[in-house]
Amino acid sequence: MKISEHADRTEKQFGVRGEDIHRWIDGFFDQNGQEHGETMAKELDFDPYSHRRFRHCKEALTEAIKEFGDKYTTQQIRDVFEAHIRDDYHGYLPSRADFENGSFAEKYHDVDQDEALGDVLDESELADYFSGLSREDDEPSTPLSQFNLRIILPTITAIVLFITAIVYVILPLVENSMMSQKRQMLQELTSTAVSVIDSYVALEQRGVLTLEEAQKKAAMEIKSMRYGPENKDYFFITDMQPKMVMHPYRSDLTSQDLTHYVGNDSGRSIPVFVEITKLVRASQHGFLEYQWQWKDDPTITAPKMTYVEGVEEWQWIVGTGVYFDDVQHEIDKLEGTLFRIFVAITLGLVAIMLYVIGQSKVIERRKKRAELALHEAKNRYKALVESSNEGYILEADGKVIFSNSRLHQLLGYTDTELKSGSIWQDLFSDLPQNNRVLRHLMKLFNHETEPAEFEAQIVTKSGRTIDIILSTSRIFLSEKLGHVISFRPIVRKIYGGSFGSVNPTSDYQKTSASIVVDIEQGESHSHVIESLNRLTDLIREMISAGTRPDYLRRLIGSTYDAAICRFIDLTIEEIGEPPVPFSFLSFGSNARHDMTLFSDQDNAIVFETPDDQDLKAIRRYFLHLAERVCAMLNQAGYSYCDGLIMASNHQWCLSEQEWKSNFSQWIEQATPDSILELNVFFDIRSTYGDSGLADNIQTHIQQTLQDGPRFLPTYAKHCLAHQVPSLDEAGATAINLKECLRPIELFARLYALKLNIRESNSLSRLKGVLAAGETDAKVYREMVYLFDHIWQLRFMNQIIEYSDLRQVNDLLPLNDLTVIEQQHFKNVLSRLSLFRDKIRADFEIDEAQ
Repeated sequence: MKISEHADRTEKQFGVRGEDIHRWIDGFFDQNGQEHGETMAKELDFDPYSHRRFRHCKEALTEAIKEFGDKYTTQQIRDVFEAHIRDDYHGYLPSRADFENGSFAEKYHDVDQDEALGDVLDESELADYFSGLSREDDEPSTPLSQFNLRIILPTITAIVLFITAIVYVILPLVENSMMSQKRQMLQELTSTAVSVIDSYVALEQRGVLTLEEAQKKAAMEIKSMRYGPENKDYFFITDMQPKMVMHPYRSDLTSQDLTHYVGNDSGRSIPVFVEITKLVRASQHGFLEYQWQWKDDPTITAPKMTYVEGVEEWQWIVGTGVYFDDVQHEIDKLEGTLFRIFVAITLGLVAIMLYVIGQSKVIERRKKRAELALHEAKNRYKALVESSNEGYILEADGKVIFSNSRLHQLLGYTDTELKSGSIWQDLFSDLPQNNRVLRHLMKLFNHETEPAEFEAQIVTKSGRTIDIILSTSRIFLSEKLGHVISFRPIVRKIYGGSFGSVNPTSDYQKTSASIVVDIEQGESHSHVIESLNRLTDLIREMISAGTRPDYLRRLIGSTYDAAICRFIDLTIEEIGEPPVPFSFLSFGSNARHDMTLFSDQDNAIVFETPDDQDLKAIRRYFLHLAERVCAMLNQAGYSYCDGLIMASNHQWCLSEQEWKSNFSQWIEQATPDSILELNVFFDIRSTYGDSGLADNIQTHIQQTLQDGPRFLPTYAKHCLAHQVPSLDEAGATAINLKECLRPIELFARLYALKLNIRESNSLSRLKGVLAAGETDAKVYREMVYLFDHIWQLRFMNQIIEYSDLRQVNDLLPLNDLTVIEQQHFKNVLSRLSLFRDKIRADFEIDEAQ
């Protein structure tokens, strides 16, 4: 839907056009992608909808209110925002989680059904279900065949019944309903007017007002009461004589005797007001129809329906009415709309009937096959989703029909390669026990044996061997018997021992360097991912050999950086050179190289500030580049950031000037709450591209800090607000190691900002604190020891607890520690107070205040 169409709809629904809001929601989208194509390779597959998930979700409403709050009310922004999203997604309001977890397509239109089936059924299988549907030997179709008559007769009958129901049921019901609504409205309005008079009656009875004063005030208030679309509908008052007490448009009748008054209704033999008086005397209230002056125009009369009600204490009659012409006009308008809708529906039904006659044979033949195919797709999805934590293959009739991404990461093979006929021989090494596994699989595919579980050794595409547990289980599909085959790497715990065959002569430095080289030379992103997977075994072996945590962190960080650089190079080769110099930034633990094998992504892009007219097209290029790079990192096991602090988010793909403006605002308007959200941005490092752009940002940060000296004390208070976890908490069974590291990270970040230390690594920052004379060598050594000890526990805990080495967990079960280990850990945690003590002393903070 175009921006103008969105605006037309919201203007009609809510009276707010809001084109600027609609344009903001669609962000960097243009209908034909021309601007994007000018900066990217022509052969590139371009999805112009890929970035919509950042604003096409309910979480973006807060950002919209902040953007347009000075121009529209919050409710207007909400109405326009939600209407736009619901129009695009057929009434659904997605969340960012819908887009990030893959359960919801961010495309503008629905995914085509054939495309959706193609995700789970390959071409040959689709042919199994849908080929041969137009064979020449099919029964010929004639307009008068029995099959067609079964279609035509019900459709014609439905049309006739539809029209009959409209003319004889729906329209009379609509007319009666509208008349009933008008009658009820008159009763309610008159009751309101009577209640006003009753209030003055009460004042007169209590002696607050005299009878004359009360009646005069009541008449004046009723005279001022108006309603209706033109605010010209009114109330009148007579007494029981009858005599006119008040009429807003016929002041000439005031105090006149109305006994013989017939007005312009010359056809009536009985005066109107006499009839009104009789009606009230008989039943106290009721309806009357007659001719009367048209609103405030004395030259025109029209039929009118009036409702009257008596006020017994004063012997008054209060009345109001509606003109039948108004009611009929509304009825005619509604009926006209209904007639147009009904005619369109009728024509649509006729068109559908004609189409169905021509397609009915094909539909009947396809129906059963399509149902079976959809059930097949559902069952396969279910099987894979339930088995997504390990490498899995779904097999039917001896053929691989699906494999999950975890297996692709483990083996380095693509989905197409795994579906080849010779894959089973390629997957297993020459070990004798693998022969038994292969024989079992072949028998299993021929339905000659039962599912079982084995220890085996598989070979990756690069030739690396992995010990696994292979297990098979049977799955019943709609028309085929299949099997799910799982591949679970064997990981042995190391408490009290080692991982097994540790080579004491291993040159870890050479091995780790070879992994980095393999990543840098990777021909595709799958090759890079396979090289990264080698890191897990190496880290486990190095932990067992007692390697320092600092080296492990630097190894993980360097491979992560190498992967980013290679992913960016591969993407640039595909989409073309960047339009301006840029830098791919790492934030948080990525920037500090304080990463585990399970860290998520925290990154952004800064590019050279262009001219305003070029900004949109240039940003789109970098968003597309970031989209691909972040997706590759996610496939490699570095999951998307929960807070969406990623370069693929338009909020963090900015020019140098935009980044500087952000930091200026964050520093100048800093509060403890805002610092909590922005902590990660003060760990900044250029991972790829022009590092001078990152240096310029850091220089700007320092200059802004000097101009705004209140920031550092505010940040210091934020650092002290973080409480150090304790082993002595009641009922504690585990402790979060990441939270234990937080005081050291905060301390290092605070003093890096204070002392203009450009290093982002925590230990390098502590070394800079020592070099600046802020602490002595003994305290520095203790700080490093505390940091390394907690990191050693963190690495140990994460490696030994999971066979899937991409799963995040920083909770250390206290029962896994010996008594002496627990005591030592308590001492380490208690000494974290030295970081807090120095902050408190240097910034003169009294936490008791």
